[in-house]
Amino acid sequence: MSKIKRYTLEEVEQMESRSDQKKFDETTEKDILEQSMSDPDTPILTEKELKEMKPASERKSGK
Repeated sequence: MSKIKRYTLEEVEQMESRSDQKKFDETTEKDILEQSMSDPDTPILTEKELKEMKPASERKSGK
């Protein structure tokens, strides 16, 4: 079982990023769509379904 490690904001700000910025910058919308479609746990929503979505904060307050 893994243990949870907590960090202060100051510690996080001093950490070196482990993100691959070059890979991020080079990833296209087509790449993202292909990756999504190949993942059985990722639903592919239609434009209509996306338009019907509301932020959770709006749903809770009944707006």
